[in-house]
Amino acid sequence: MTAVSPDSVSQTSGLPAYSEFVSNPDAAPPPPGRRWPFVVIIVIGALLLLAPIVTGMFPRAVKGEAMIDSFAPYVTQSSIDGYRSDLQVLEDARTNLLALRAVGQPPGNYERVDQFVRDYPGIRSDMSTMIDAIDANRSNYEKLAATTPFGSLPWLLALPGVLLIGAGVLGFRRAQAGQRTVLWQSVAALAALGLIAVPVIGGLFPAAPAAQPLIEGFRPILTHDEVRKVQGYFVTLVAADGELNSRYTGAVRAAHPDADLTGITALESRWQPMTSRFAALIGAMNDNVVNFDAVVALNDSTKPFGFTAFRGLGWSYIVPGVLVLAVVAAGIRGSGQRDGDAAHRTKPIGGESK
Repeated sequence: MTAVSPDSVSQTSGLPAYSEFVSNPDAAPPPPGRRWPFVVIIVIGALLLLAPIVTGMFPRAVKGEAMIDSFAPYVTQSSIDGYRSDLQVLEDARTNLLALRAVGQPPGNYERVDQFVRDYPGIRSDMSTMIDAIDANRSNYEKLAATTPFGSLPWLLALPGVLLIGAGVLGFRRAQAGQRTVLWQSVAALAALGLIAVPVIGGLFPAAPAAQPLIEGFRPILTHDEVRKVQGYFVTLVAADGELNSRYTGAVRAAHPDADLTGITALESRWQPMTSRFAALIGAMNDNVVNFDAVVALNDSTKPFGFTAFRGLGWSYIVPGVLVLAVVAAGIRGSGQRDGDAAHRTKPIGGESK
């Protein structure tokens, strides 16, 4: 007896074939994937984007970079040695003047020279303090100058933040639809690796301890009051040199041709380059008072959290980077388990999986 298949029956009856129901069932919508990793990624990205905005890091970092660049010519060993040598020339000139005064030379009144003789010990003390502060922080300055340019640091937080927000939102939507999220997990992982690379390549960790002593060392000298005081000293020196040139030296030579003017002569020979160097330094100080205040404000912006900004700068890149990598890894493990479960569910009853 010949067996009759259900399909042959349908062909004769005009009814739908049985195989159309068995071999082509409607696919069930895929279950949603893990969405919480993308929520965490979005939150971390938002924090990275907001942190430099809330702390005012964008304008303050630019001012910090400007200050670092401005002081570059004055924070070198040769520059420091030059300023110390200039102060010694001024000291020798004063000693020379005191020696001449002790023997009654020269005749006449020299008000500006007398003011220099009277005020110079205080001038030298303040100027030496300023030079000492710069010299003591030279290594700290060099560490900070060798890092990633300050002006780029807020962008290196904000841009990965934007990338993480985008990857998180798009990855969340695909996970919710039960679709593969490898692309957006990869984007988030790359952003995280970039964050981790910033302090490592940029040398932020070695530089971080240098910021606080540099701020403390420069705090007494980078103020408007201090700059005005030094500018006043400069006026005193210029006036005294003018009187030495115009009247004093000539009067001494006229009255006492054999008088020793070694110190005064040395001052005259060094005067032009000396005044140029001091004027440039005072100008740099004056221009960077506002920049220095911005750096201090940036450093203090994280004090409510128990640390200064420069001390935590490297960690502000490392910590979110590591967190994102961990979240991405957890998401990948979850996706693998989900795919395995889905494959198990799609096995035909009584059949082998392929």
